[in-house]
Amino acid sequence: DLYDLARVETLRGPQGTLFGRNTSAGALNIKTKRPDLNEYEGFGNLTFGNYDLVNAQVGVNLPIIEDVFGVRVSGAIRERDGTIESFDGSDSNTLDRVVLRGQAFADFGANGTLRAIIDYSESDDLCCDAVWHNDSAAAAIFGAPIGAVNGLPTGALDSTGGAPNIIGPDLDEYRSNAIASQFADTTESTGFSLEYVADTPLGELTYVGSYREFENGQQSDRDFVGADVFAFGVTPTVRALQGDAISPNVTTIDTMTHELRLKGTAFDDRLDWLVGAYYSDEEINVLRTDTLLGDLQESTAITILGGAAGNVFTNLAQGVSTEGDFATSAFEQTGESLSIFTHNIFAVTDRLDLTVGLRYVDESKDGSFQQINGQHNACNAFLGTVAGGFAPTTILGDNVIQLDELSTIVNCFVFTAPVVDPDNLTGLFAAVGAGPQAGLLDLLPQEFDETFEDDELVYTLKASYEITPDTNVYAGFTHGFKSGGFNLDPGAAAGGESPQFRSELVDAWEVGLKTDLWDGRARANIAVFFQEMEDFQVLEFTGTRLQTFNVGKAESTGVEFEGLAQLTDSFTANLGVTYTDAKYPGDCSSFDVNSADFNRNALTLCGNPLTNAPDWVAIAGGTFETPVFDSQLNFFATGSVRYETERRTSTQPTEAITRLQFENGGTAAAPIPLVNPSEADLRALAGSQPLLPGDFQDDNAKVNLRIGLETDDERWAIEIWGNNVFDERTKNVTFNIPLRGGYDNRARGQFVQDPATYGVTLRTKF
Repeated sequence: DLYDLARVETLRGPQGTLFGRNTSAGALNIKTKRPDLNEYEGFGNLTFGNYDLVNAQVGVNLPIIEDVFGVRVSGAIRERDGTIESFDGSDSNTLDRVVLRGQAFADFGANGTLRAIIDYSESDDLCCDAVWHNDSAAAAIFGAPIGAVNGLPTGALDSTGGAPNIIGPDLDEYRSNAIASQFADTTESTGFSLEYVADTPLGELTYVGSYREFENGQQSDRDFVGADVFAFGVTPTVRALQGDAISPNVTTIDTMTHELRLKGTAFDDRLDWLVGAYYSDEEINVLRTDTLLGDLQESTAITILGGAAGNVFTNLAQGVSTEGDFATSAFEQTGESLSIFTHNIFAVTDRLDLTVGLRYVDESKDGSFQQINGQHNACNAFLGTVAGGFAPTTILGDNVIQLDELSTIVNCFVFTAPVVDPDNLTGLFAAVGAGPQAGLLDLLPQEFDETFEDDELVYTLKASYEITPDTNVYAGFTHGFKSGGFNLDPGAAAGGESPQFRSELVDAWEVGLKTDLWDGRARANIAVFFQEMEDFQVLEFTGTRLQTFNVGKAESTGVEFEGLAQLTDSFTANLGVTYTDAKYPGDCSSFDVNSADFNRNALTLCGNPLTNAPDWVAIAGGTFETPVFDSQLNFFATGSVRYETERRTSTQPTEAITRLQFENGGTAAAPIPLVNPSEADLRALAGSQPLLPGDFQDDNAKVNLRIGLETDDERWAIEIWGNNVFDERTKNVTFNIPLRGGYDNRARGQFVQDPATYGVTLRTKF
């Protein structure tokens, strides 16, 4: 959906002194074409491709008053069928998008220039169905009927007739065992920005202000199984159960920013200086409804108990079904960010430059969650059972599971359960809290209203030295910052845990060499880097929810080479190779449960690679251009191949150390003390967890090709193109499917990348 661009700048490493917070890894600076004040011009592009792809882009530039005022209007549409087919025949990963942009530019001469941009975009995609990587070892149990409910599908859906490890180059197409038809994902966004630039006696003054409204709506069967277990948003099934009681799932984000910069030179132009200030105000509102469906209690009994207990969870809820139980939650996060900054380049000598940048950032965020509507019939009935003296049953397997806790998880599903105030227990809560199983209340959601505040000094120091006019060496250090915030989730504060995650800090060192060769026909760059992250922010999809948590330490060390050469007048080649060792060190988190830095989620990450961080990535490409047909047309061909070694695809690379394991002794063979487990116990448990199925994406190479003809005046062009032309099937992320396998029988899903796509593009300029 990028169109009408002037250029795209890739900035590696922390960019906080100029670009602010949340740029701890780098920044993509995308520049759109501004209106031309002297030339009427326009463009049009039309693309057709497989999966019924249609993409149209058009734009026109109008100089209303020559040299003084002009406008530029452009837009695009893109539609495509899904690249994943569910077992019910529906599509997922479809595209249906519209984007529009209007600009006005005025040149007031000595009084400066003014540029205004307004943009609008909307999308209505069917998104995010998952392909199963492997089924649970208890697949036969899942296929059995559950009363009147059909069992889940057990047969393989791939073209080989084998087990449903349905990812690989031998498949005709991606197939899914989940239901994609209700994975709706709609967005609408409107933005306005204003840029004023003027020369003043002090230097060049720039003001940039912006305002944006964003809205996202979602609904889905988020259980990733064929049974009706629970739904997110107002699906047709949910509407039939609750009618108008259900609120739509909508997220709105309103953002306002202001930035003022002043730059100039000093000391006979030996110093390029810049100072500035930035302010942003952001408000996020989330309205979310989760609803339980008819198969939850029965299918969960099959999942955990191997079918032996029948409808045990319904019985424990005094015969009350969870079907139709729901909760509507309201989340709000308001945030303000204020920073002042300076960036300076000083020519110490004719060959030595020194860069110094500083930015002070002050962050403040208020986050809250409250439950505004709900029905909790099964949960209330089960809590009544507990208050009446329910005796827990222990289920033994590879993990020790308490049936009272498991029943709470099922009948009082954290997204739909009533909220509990541990400081003011009333009714059933008070009765349960006064009994021996008071700890069950920790599994229920708790409302919160908290404030997050942080400030940081971001800085950079770099030196570059010109060995020859064609060769430059440099070295630098940067301290970066990524703001913390709140997990906007019903379970974020359960058990008294903080819903906040901390800010991420990064220290980055880099040394490198840049050189031009072969009379300027070739270029070679090499860089060596090391980055150390503190309180690294990890975003994890658990199979039912997204959550963010901090890991105490993460490190990335590597070397990168880039080369470009014009080998002939017609042929140019490029090569890029990067080696990266990105990992969580062995001491990435505290193993002391009494430490403020202790985090269960982080324990099993220590000593493992970061997600989606292959050791080696290589990109090679070439472009060939030559006149044909007596120079009336230009023929061009370009191709590239991207190779990567294997990479982790799971956020939690080993079995998560769950609350159940802490409280109930870990495993039957090697129990961990219930109270205050020792550091040695936790290290042993973390190191003993098995790797989850499908945690790696194998090494792979993807090839993109494009050939075409263009008129010598660039007025017309036709291109034939293909991306991933050899149809290499790869995945982004793997995750647990909790409702199709117990703790020792994991079913695994994966979100996949695009298969082979190809098409033809017609271009015109006027």
